[in-house]
Amino acid sequence: MPYNEFDIQIADITETKLEEIGLAEEVGHLSPGTFDNPAFPVHGILHGLNLRLMVPLTFQRFRKPDSPILNVWCLVSTASPFTCLTVKTMEALLGAGNVVDGMFCSFSIQDQNSRIECEVSNGNFENVNILGMDAMCQLKLNLNINWDRNSFELIRN
Repeated sequence: MPYNEFDIQIADITETKLEEIGLAEEVGHLSPGTFDNPAFPVHGILHGLNLRLMVPLTFQRFRKPDSPILNVWCLVSTASPFTCLTVKTMEALLGAGNVVDGMFCSFSIQDQNSRIECEVSNGNFENVNILGMDAMCQLKLNLNINWDRNSFELIRN
């Protein structure tokens, strides 16, 4: 399916909710970040009544070492074949006014050597950053969910 035909209903996560989660979890959404070594595991939370898999990941423009490194709260979605970022997140990473509808950009996610293409979030998910199955596959990630603690880890094979 081409990206322009893709849509997913995510009404309970907004930019404001991403900021609230960041404050509650003490990893600010769009705050300065660093690439850790090793890059994984990364700890996330199960959020809200819909038990959304939310995780803070480090993003930087691919092969642009002088570009900002930011912590970005993302929804892990096995229903999405695409990794998508909101306009606000894209502008934080690329600069205000540098985001146009229909564009995509390559980012390093959590691992500075990774290259993941990210689309601009739109439609029913325009206010949420999505870590899709494309990135999960490229980064060789698995989920380890702890239901008792409402948390999970992204682990690398």
